[in-house]
Amino acid sequence: MRSPLLLCLALLTAHAREAEPETPATERTFQQYKVEAEKGDLEAIHKLGWCFEHGFGTNRNLPESVRWYRRAAELGHAPSQESLGEAYLHGEGVAVEHTEAVKWLEKAALQGRANAQFELAEYYGDGLQYVNSKYIEAYAWAHLFAKTAPKEARSVRHESFVKSIDNQLVDKLMLAAAQKRLAELEKQLAANSTPKPRAVNK
Repeated sequence: MRSPLLLCLALLTAHAREAEPETPATERTFQQYKVEAEKGDLEAIHKLGWCFEHGFGTNRNLPESVRWYRRAAELGHAPSQESLGEAYLHGEGVAVEHTEAVKWLEKAALQGRANAQFELAEYYGDGLQYVNSKYIEAYAWAHLFAKTAPKEARSVRHESFVKSIDNQLVDKLMLAAAQKRLAELEKQLAANSTPKPRAVNK
């Protein structure tokens, strides 16, 4: 049988533990990402940007999310390039700037990011009333998405958009130009997907 003194100490210890506020799991995860990001881990840098964008484990801060996305994007991280492009496209954390949006979305799209491919197709195809040079880009990016995106990434909305682009076709020369542009994009995508040989230390 415990002595009254030992029982009292045990109760006080238990009470002290209950009184200590536990750090939420989301905040602990955020802090871990921050530690890894400061060490240069690209995935952690991207995840930190996502945390600031969505308010996960920290206060929502869109300019700060853009700062972290940019840091990883400039180092070639495709998901961050996509997120940075979307930020410029929709004005989230930065002013709307279509030139920058297209630049970063293209970098991500040519590394196989299906969502970036479709974002570009919609950007070029938005409000098209007649076939012009924007149509060529819309056709090429839409069909690149249709060819390379996994089945689970495609929806009725995606398929309807591709069909709407195809239905606007009236000029065979324009179709040839659009298909040529698609071939160029496929070539660039393939080049980015091919593993580069590593240097051998002698």
